[in-house]
Amino acid sequence: MNRTYSIVWSAVRNMYVVASELARSHSKVKIQAHANEVAPSIKKPDSGWARHHALALAIVAALGFASPLAIADNPVSYTDGVEHDLSADSPISYSGTGEGSALHLEGLATPEGGWQATSGTGTNVVINTNGGGDPVQGTHAIATAVTLNKGATLDLTGAQISTEGTYTAGIDLQAQSSMTLNGGSIQIGSNYGILTLSGESWAALIGTNVTATTQSRSSIVSQSGSTLNIKDGSVITLTNGQVRVVGETTYNSWLNVSDSTMSSTGTDSTLLVSNKGVLDITNSTVTHDNATGAAIEVKNASTVSISDDKDSMAINSKGIGIKILASSVDINGATINADGDGIFITSKGKSGGYDDINALTVNKAQVNSETIALHVDSGTTINDPIVLTDSTFDAPEVIKLGSKAVIQADNTTLNGDVVQSDMSSSSLSLSQGSTLTGSVDAMFTTLSLDDTSQWNMTDSSIIGNLTNNGDITLGNASGSTGTLLTVGNTLTLQDGSQINATLDTANSSPIIKAANVTLDGTLNLSSAATFVAPETDEQLGSFTLIDSQTAITTDFDSVTLDADTSAMPDYLTINAGVDANDNTNYELSTGLSWYAGANSARAAHGTFTVDADSTFTVTSELDETTATSNWNGSKLTKQGYGTLILSNTGNDYGDTEIDGGILAAKDAAALGTGDVTIAESATLALSQGTLDNNVTGEGQIVKSGSDELIVTGDNTYSGGTTISDGTLIADHADSLGTGAVANSGVLQVGEGELENTFSGSGSLMKTGTGELTLSGDNSYSGGTTITDGTLTADHADSLGTGAVANSGVLQVGEGELENTLSGTGSLVKTGTGELTLNGDNDYSGGTTIDDGVLIADNADSLGTGAVANSGVLQVGEGELENTLSGTGSLVKTGTGELTLSGDNSYSGGTTITDGTLTADHADSLGSGDIDNS
Repeated sequence: MNRTYSIVWSAVRNMYVVASELARSHSKVKIQAHANEVAPSIKKPDSGWARHHALALAIVAALGFASPLAIADNPVSYTDGVEHDLSADSPISYSGTGEGSALHLEGLATPEGGWQATSGTGTNVVINTNGGGDPVQGTHAIATAVTLNKGATLDLTGAQISTEGTYTAGIDLQAQSSMTLNGGSIQIGSNYGILTLSGESWAALIGTNVTATTQSRSSIVSQSGSTLNIKDGSVITLTNGQVRVVGETTYNSWLNVSDSTMSSTGTDSTLLVSNKGVLDITNSTVTHDNATGAAIEVKNASTVSISDDKDSMAINSKGIGIKILASSVDINGATINADGDGIFITSKGKSGGYDDINALTVNKAQVNSETIALHVDSGTTINDPIVLTDSTFDAPEVIKLGSKAVIQADNTTLNGDVVQSDMSSSSLSLSQGSTLTGSVDAMFTTLSLDDTSQWNMTDSSIIGNLTNNGDITLGNASGSTGTLLTVGNTLTLQDGSQINATLDTANSSPIIKAANVTLDGTLNLSSAATFVAPETDEQLGSFTLIDSQTAITTDFDSVTLDADTSAMPDYLTINAGVDANDNTNYELSTGLSWYAGANSARAAHGTFTVDADSTFTVTSELDETTATSNWNGSKLTKQGYGTLILSNTGNDYGDTEIDGGILAAKDAAALGTGDVTIAESATLALSQGTLDNNVTGEGQIVKSGSDELIVTGDNTYSGGTTISDGTLIADHADSLGTGAVANSGVLQVGEGELENTFSGSGSLMKTGTGELTLSGDNSYSGGTTITDGTLTADHADSLGTGAVANSGVLQVGEGELENTLSGTGSLVKTGTGELTLNGDNDYSGGTTIDDGVLIADNADSLGTGAVANSGVLQVGEGELENTLSGTGSLVKTGTGELTLSGDNSYSGGTTITDGTLTADHADSLGSGDIDNS
């Protein structure tokens, strides 16, 4: 049976012994005894080394070892304060079950109380331990691969350090020792540590691969004022262990990581910085493959600096990305990908004796989380603002506030919801081009945006205070139904503010509610709702956009509306403004374009275009207004073939232009105060009132209704006048324009030259003391009434066909006057022509013949009054009881009998052309000659 032995120096026995004799003892191996054929390259500490070495070789020879590999247990220990070259010819190893080290370096004590460093260097050295395990005072002996103590130094290149077995440890540095591993590897298969630095020791792993080969809790630890550097491509692969830097209440420990990677699959955080520990990590990757724990955990007044850029500094975790407990973290270039919180800040679990220095700055970072990107825990104290610069945070909840925090985001993108779970007064400021895309549920938080930032709301939001000088788009996942933004206290919109909202037909609640509101900037609205044209302005609706608990005394600088207004007539617009009846509401309303202002969808104008077969009624008062457009703010223009109805008698605008269709008003007062122009084929329809406007154009006026309409203007309209009912009163004929009059009611005229043609079933009434002259060939049949003054008709046809009730003077030139004349007024025959009376007249005011011939087939046609004749009176028959006077003559015509009974004084003579003229008394024949044929 082959056996392997080690020859070792026993400090206790002061001699070399076979290792089997000490294998179960607790003696520490101090010096290596080499059995190699080639002597190792080691600096001799004293002259005794050669003697010891020779003796060792002799013992080896005596035992018959023929191969260098025959010695498996090969520990090395130096405590002499000098430098040693470590050979790579044979593995340095320790397999004893007692406490021991494969490589032990310890400084030499000096008289001054310090240490003279013991140093070791080597290339491609192999160091291994698989020992330990003896029971020691309730625990077990630990075998360590490398132990450095009391200022010892170790510099290895390409070394392979490994442990096997349960009770082994990797590397232990104590008491200001230092170590540099350049390249090589550390493979640990135990639970008692990979690399431990204490007592202000220092170590550097340069391009070194560190691997936990089993499911062990072995860790890398820098503690007690020590410094550990991991850099230049080092790879740390852990199972249940972690990399730790742990300080104390009175001093720090340091860990510097650059251009390296580290990972862990255990529940403990991959990298732990604790108890005033200091971590500086750059251009590296930290991975945590467990839902419990974090990639980097920082606690108890520790500080962390993470730097480089987003592409080369990565923190990946299936749990939390970075956990901060009462510590300070500065990120300047990194990407964090976490299934749990991206960054979690808390004060819970802080150890006593450490200040709560919670602080966070993030610059040029990308933080991605499946849950919360930035989470401030409840019961957490954060003394300074959290500053986010040139970074992107992306998570379902991008920020969660469980405690008071002040967050300043500069040129930062926040994708996700902001949620507050406590009642503290936190704040979030977006500036320098920052963007928030998500909802906010933070009733006690203040949100502010500068003029370069924006908030794209994705769902209904609640905020304590909101100050906006940037761009906010209100919205939710299901459209803009209901209240989108609730501000518990004050909403302040500044000059650069842009509020964008989309409305739909389901909106029934204000889209914004706030306790106090200050408006400025721009409101941009869009709507997909279909417009249905109303028939009256009483049907115009309004919708409350902003509901304040106090009066709104300010307004937006401008309001724009992006909506399909193709079905909206030009006389309507969408207005936005404070409700005149309730100044706590800011409304969006449909209104008349007449009163459009700066915050209306259309510029103000006075045009009403009503389509054919359509009617629109304006009940609102139309007054002169100060328009901001090319319109003068006073003129009303009616266009289109439909009907526009003005029903407010308080209108106080200027001119009216009717270019088409019908402009109707029950009362003429609704037409304002200016001139009225009616285009050809257009109509002005009135019912009552006084039309004192001047009316021009080629259109017509229609009088409707049973009331009186008075026209007083000097009118020249030529399209005619229609009286469908009631009374149309014109103090002067000029008020009726020049067109024909179709009269189905009463036309009442005072004076003037009425050259219009009259028709219809209506009547004509002459009023006033003036003279009214009719010259048209009229066919109206409702009769004529002369209440006063003189009605002159050049021809009897001008009087239509109805009876004439005369209480003034009827003056007719010629023609056949078949109308029946009655009343107390008189008849005057003018002109040289013939006027024939055919009616059975009973007017009593007398008859005057100024010239020409007045013909009466029957004496009854001359009424009952005296006849003053300066022309020719020609009568056929009857009882002429009237008194005849004047220079004119009497002519008896026809075969009938005419009887004169009056005391007549006419001097023009009497002519009997036929029939019988009977005079009751000779005085009845006047004084002129009688020509009896």
